Amino acid sequence: MTSFINGKVFTGFGNKFVSAFTVEHGEIVWAGDTADVNDDNIIDLNGKTVLPGLIDAHTHPKYIADALHGVACTPPNVNSIEEMKAALKNSPAFGKGPNTWIEGWGFDETKLAEHRSPNRDDLDQISTEQPIFIYRSDCHSSVGNSKALELAGIDENTPDPKGGFIEHFSDGRPTGFMREVAASQLLIQAKSAQSYETDVTNMVNSSTHYLENGIVAIGEMMGRKQPYDTLKLYEDSVAKGFKPKSSIYYVFSEIRDQQVDATEGDQLRIAGVKVFMDGSISGETAFNFDKYPSGNTGVALTTPERLAEAVAYAKQHNLQLAVHAMGDAAIQRVIDVTKDIEPWLADGIPSVRIEHASLMTDDMLNQVKDAKMNYALVTQPIFYFTEDESYRQFLNSKQFKTAYRLKSMIDSTAVTALSSDAPCTPWAEPDSPFYSIYAAVTRKAANDDIVNPEEAISVLDAVHGYTDFAAQVGSFEHNGRLLPGFDADFVILTDDIFTVPEEQIKDIRVEQTWMAGNKVYSK
Repeated sequence: MTSFINGKVFTGFGNKFVSAFTVEHGEIVWAGDTADVNDDNIIDLNGKTVLPGLIDAHTHPKYIADALHGVACTPPNVNSIEEMKAALKNSPAFGKGPNTWIEGWGFDETKLAEHRSPNRDDLDQISTEQPIFIYRSDCHSSVGNSKALELAGIDENTPDPKGGFIEHFSDGRPTGFMREVAASQLLIQAKSAQSYETDVTNMVNSSTHYLENGIVAIGEMMGRKQPYDTLKLYEDSVAKGFKPKSSIYYVFSEIRDQQVDATEGDQLRIAGVKVFMDGSISGETAFNFDKYPSGNTGVALTTPERLAEAVAYAKQHNLQLAVHAMGDAAIQRVIDVTKDIEPWLADGIPSVRIEHASLMTDDMLNQVKDAKMNYALVTQPIFYFTEDESYRQFLNSKQFKTAYRLKSMIDSTAVTALSSDAPCTPWAEPDSPFYSIYAAVTRKAANDDIVNPEEAISVLDAVHGYTDFAAQVGSFEHNGRLLPGFDADFVILTDDIFTVPEEQIKDIRVEQTWMAGNKVYSK
């Protein structure tokens, strides 16, 4: 038994703080005032601020694992295709032979000096012997060089996969740009099939990355069955030391003809099924009612009938349904199909998660509030922080006013979690909870633009979005609070997030991370 004393301990319950708590067998067994502690085995927190272990309810750990050994093709270091080529040539993978992929992530063509995406010809100037793969900032689209296309079996005669597009030069050659998830998967499967053990190693190595950000639990939102089962990747990674608790959400198109049921487990579980309704705003593929300046309205990736099929599958297998929907037309389609359905998950766990919920009108929020369905809204302040220019360019003023309405989401009574969707944004620290909290509280973008300031939320609400709200959304029933009966997963901060000037929130870091009462990270 160990007691922690003299801290500013946020319990995760309402606005309740304590100064001490006691841990036994990996759980919190008591929380209260330091003056009431009589234990001999104590750890003095010396006034430090303590939060429940943070939860990133929507992220892509496999992509993060790849990104950590790949090259960040993002501002402030990479601002042009020429700078991107130079950065990729400095990759540790460069020159390692034809079986080693050179990887990068995070480019956004609107932020590049050339105002276009890189293509195979650009990347072939780096290497034609090694395959090269770079994720666009939204992680929906990607680009590969000629060697990557060859390994994936893609040429001028390859048909577009359903829901994806293989772009071509005027002479018919594929440009290497793979638009949307279905197309990117053609390159990803070629890459992953080549080295499963490398993928496991990268996952294990990424564990420290999460712990140094104070993240003790994650929602894996891109579970796959091909080229291997994501559950096996996690099982093998956990066996070799991967520490964050993980909930897996399988992409519906990969399991709809299989029997995949929800599983229980504190460290690892199958939690849900994932459906894509549309693409991204920065990629002009989010499905909107109003047209983009190009005249397009985005892409509708899932029909109402297919979404209803996914609902039925989730109910049958006791899975949560997580639906990627960024555009207003996509979100409305989710609401229309699900609002009159009885929730099927027990213990108040939201049966339907609307992922991103980027553009929501008052009417949509009222429909969510009044629906028979119990919803969660899982959104990402880091998007408007890093992609403000794209949103201003691609949305009209009416649409922009509906972007990332955090205060209104919380007022709708839907459980609202903050998350990163990392590494799917053009920022070198895409899953820093403190940048997200900073953006949620200040509504300030990286370019100092102020985005819908009336939708700012308090620091307390933002911290809830990464603790107990995120635990409810992701069904991490033993996390989110530092109260008796909850796991002793907590973080000690370098600064008091509740009292520092708002401008300094983004600079806060984690001093220590503890899981089950054991220190697993120290700054």
